[in-house]
Amino acid sequence: MIALAHGAWAATVNPYGGGLATLTHDGDDVVVPQDGEGGHPTYRGAVLAPWPNRLEDGRYTFDAVTHQVALNEPETRTALHGLVFDVPWEVVEQTARSVQLAVDVPQESGYPFSVRLDLAYALSDDGLDAALVATNTGDSPAPYGGGFHPYLVADPAADTVLTLDAGCFVETSADRHLPTRTVEVAGSPYDFRAPRPLGTTVLDVPYGDLRSSQVRVGRTVVGLGEGVRWIQAYTPPDGRSVAIEPCSCPANALRSGDDLVVLAPGDRHTLAFTLSRPAPAARD
Repeated sequence: MIALAHGAWAATVNPYGGGLATLTHDGDDVVVPQDGEGGHPTYRGAVLAPWPNRLEDGRYTFDAVTHQVALNEPETRTALHGLVFDVPWEVVEQTARSVQLAVDVPQESGYPFSVRLDLAYALSDDGLDAALVATNTGDSPAPYGGGFHPYLVADPAADTVLTLDAGCFVETSADRHLPTRTVEVAGSPYDFRAPRPLGTTVLDVPYGDLRSSQVRVGRTVVGLGEGVRWIQAYTPPDGRSVAIEPCSCPANALRSGDDLVVLAPGDRHTLAFTLSRPAPAARD
């Protein structure tokens, strides 16, 4: 593990998978610590690329060629969370409060594209900054999507106030958790545009049409930086955390094309987010 510290903040980064393993503020967990190498089995803190979330049947067509990647979630017959969460990343540079890592996306028969990922984590007085930069190092276009997978401590989740200002969400199939249609959040149980406790709401929901640069889960603020167009919100069954996943595209984007990034040779794409715990507002 790579240990970082600055002021009240401390973090560890796992070079196996590049994930955020821990993050604390004044000794309190801000994210649920990663379990095991690469975040298995729940992908806590994982980096998701070159696609986030589920890919139907592990199959997609790009530039008139159909590709098949391995299925790693057999119960839904999907390929989940890309190809870099369980491979070693190279540590490029490290200081007491920051680290930069890099990896080439593994080329396999189902993803024969040359994409390099550069990942930076840095602590400041405000909290954690994270940025993932994808670069097409090949000589042909490459389809791409990225995401992060932090589990934010919310114990108990039912009492935690969530603020997520999005105009729409994607309904998913009950059996395979794949997108079926996009609907407005207004009038749905998934409307958190105004702050309210989670209560009994169960989330495994992709949110789009993001209208704020922040998502708030209790005391923790997720800042949505460059490249974030979707948020996957998920409430784990233990009822003690909420995953807020900044993503460039929704699930199944390699098949649907929804917000899929196509990197021309030499092109770069940045996906960035922050985690902070602002001090409570002073009362008069």
